[in-house]
Amino acid sequence: MEVKNKLTTTEVYSIIRENGGDTEHLLKILHELQNASGLNYIDKETAEIVAKEVGLPATRVYDIITFYAMLKTKPKARFVLKICNSTPCHFSHSEEITQILEEELGVKIGETTKDGMFAFHYIPCVGACDIGPVIKVKDTVYGNLDRKVIRQLLDDLRSGKRDQ
Repeated sequence: MEVKNKLTTTEVYSIIRENGGDTEHLLKILHELQNASGLNYIDKETAEIVAKEVGLPATRVYDIITFYAMLKTKPKARFVLKICNSTPCHFSHSEEITQILEEELGVKIGETTKDGMFAFHYIPCVGACDIGPVIKVKDTVYGNLDRKVIRQLLDDLRSGKRDQ
């Protein structure tokens, strides 16, 4: 699977238009641009195009990007695996999920794999206690996890079968 590192200017304009193209839809526009970027962040050039298109100063758009934790100004892993560590998931052995990911990916929690494909960290409750422990990748929650399920998930993400 080829990981795209940067959106073309045409793609940026298209995403802005498809998502409302105004200040009322700014967070949605920024979120969609970040998701479409191969490295899951919004670069300076993209932020400047957004600012121009929605009629805000570039500094204001950059303030918004840096204010919201979900938006990034620096490249991050293609797939960020978020391990729920709420009390129910903790009792469902979320620490074992961390150990499995460390072994399978060869990195510690908070680190990114050398190929830039994966990183993982803890997040609070995702509201899927009935299928814990769980991992959230972008907007999809995967539950009832064990080593076999995690290996399959990683393989599917690598191959594009579950391209988020």
